[in-house]
Amino acid sequence: MRLLYDVRMIYRHNYALDLLCGSCRYLSSSCSFEKGIITAHMQLTQSGDRVVIVGGGDGRTAIAAARRVGCEGSVFIFEGGDRSYTRIARLLDAKGLSSTCCVKHAVVGPLIDVYGGDCEGALQLSPTDLPDCDILELDCEGSEIEILRRLCIRPRVIIVEIHPFHFPEDPGWIMYRLTELGYRIIYRSGHNGIEIDHDDLEVLLSRSRIYGGIMLKNGATTPVVIAAVLDQKR
Repeated sequence: MRLLYDVRMIYRHNYALDLLCGSCRYLSSSCSFEKGIITAHMQLTQSGDRVVIVGGGDGRTAIAAARRVGCEGSVFIFEGGDRSYTRIARLLDAKGLSSTCCVKHAVVGPLIDVYGGDCEGALQLSPTDLPDCDILELDCEGSEIEILRRLCIRPRVIIVEIHPFHFPEDPGWIMYRLTELGYRIIYRSGHNGIEIDHDDLEVLLSRSRIYGGIMLKNGATTPVVIAAVLDQKR
């Protein structure tokens, strides 16, 4: 029954042509889970950078970041789900990255949609508690709004996976806020790493306002990933 519900929702909230063309392009591309964030790290994270990740997921973006920063850099991960926290810690140890990466069982900002286990024993941190860093990655299921609203640090790069169905604000609020903070958006993609332009970004955000599973004709899927750099001229 759940499968039938998911199929009905997908067809209800996607255009048939987008699904047909997008599925073909998705299957013909080298897409993978979290590739949008990973690609942003590949383009913008540098050797020696200090990376802070809010929402570690399954750990793959942390691994990508750690390989970019090398032994001179660092990756600090906040993960609210206890199972995900344990999985990430074991994965980093298995990959030989424990000296570069540190993972803490903690939630930053409001508890909106923490998955990957129980968050009952997690530390509850304010966005103002985030440490200074060069790269800030936010993949926190709607908490990105409160974090950006109260952000005190100014990293060189901010990478955000946007979840508009988890917050009441305008889906474009993240972009407005980043501009207000002095950032310029230079990277836009679907969750699967297929890059998109500004118009497609707005389409994905607006159409995923009610339902998260949206696909465009070029194969880009929600949630949207953006990366912005601090404008040094401002």
